[in-house]
Amino acid sequence: MRYFKSFCLFSLLFVLFITFACRESTKHSESIKLQASGEILRIPIDSLTANISTGLVRYEDYLVNVNWNTNSLQFYNLNSEKLSKEIFYQYEGPQGVGSIFGIHIHSLDSIFLFTQMVPVITLTDTTGIIKNRIQYTKPEGHTNAFVHNAYFGSTPTLQNGKMLVKTHAEGNYRQMTEERLHKSLLAYRINLEDGTHQSTELIYPEGYLNSGLKFFEPSLVFQPEYSVYSLFGDHRLYKQIRFGDLEIFDGKSQYLDESLPYFPVDGERFDTQKYLTASSRYETLVYDEYREVYYRFAYPTLTIEKEEELLGLRENPGPFVIQVFNEDLTLITESYFEGGIYFPNNHFITEKGLYLSANNPENPEAEEDAFRFELIELKD
Repeated sequence: MRYFKSFCLFSLLFVLFITFACRESTKHSESIKLQASGEILRIPIDSLTANISTGLVRYEDYLVNVNWNTNSLQFYNLNSEKLSKEIFYQYEGPQGVGSIFGIHIHSLDSIFLFTQMVPVITLTDTTGIIKNRIQYTKPEGHTNAFVHNAYFGSTPTLQNGKMLVKTHAEGNYRQMTEERLHKSLLAYRINLEDGTHQSTELIYPEGYLNSGLKFFEPSLVFQPEYSVYSLFGDHRLYKQIRFGDLEIFDGKSQYLDESLPYFPVDGERFDTQKYLTASSRYETLVYDEYREVYYRFAYPTLTIEKEEELLGLRENPGPFVIQVFNEDLTLITESYFEGGIYFPNNHFITEKGLYLSANNPENPEAEEDAFRFELIELKD
């Protein structure tokens, strides 16, 4: 299946960071439930497009697919459920943009392309013409802007000519200390006029590594006056007020271990991958502006004994949980979804609700020649 061409890139992301830097909950509101609707959205794709995306961005009536196979952006009209436009970008030359890693659509006239290789943001639009290249600086000890539209989502935001972007601390992951992590930025701002950077108050919370090493990948939601973020190995949610205090909220899922595991510093490769892909953990946090709630994706611990099971899990995510938090960051409900139906890294939100890819390779209704999404509704 073309699925595997695309998804192998997801499994490589875990290596990248190591080397360089539905049951309903009864614990919460009985009146609010997140549940599958049975309503399917099907969008045909061509032979060069994998049925699992390396990045989806919804903008107005379009679902935009970042196609790493062809270094292109595909604009699918959500009303007609058809491909409306595809823009191919050269890797090199006068119109070259490098290898597209992620995108941010501020408007159809201002589409920002990001690569991991060099600190350059390319500004383009739906014509595909390069309008500007912004070469920027980065804070010492931190990586280029990390914009990926399917991995620990953290959508950039643009305010007053400055773009707020996620970053990582550079260096050997296994040698990270609490002191250094607490001084490391989660995000910084890039001045799009002159490429200078500006540090932010968004740093890792104190004490995250006090008891031992944990994967410290964040997922952030940038709001105009504050940012909300979640970490791989922490039940809590954090709200950092711009130029203000850090607020902390309990967000423990009843489906995850009470005590989240630690990184197996002295373990073999199998132990490391098991920790990253089969242990209790939290991943993407995303905001639903229509219902004014946050969704957080989480994964319960799985019993894995064999290498083959682990490899299979990397290509086919197992059971997962979606938590729902209100604007006050109170957990109002959470739902557990069995494995073998959805591919949770591929999701987007519209006025109707949250759409999840139903192209899990074990799903008998998965399609190789189409994106296939099911509407997940938040019901009162």
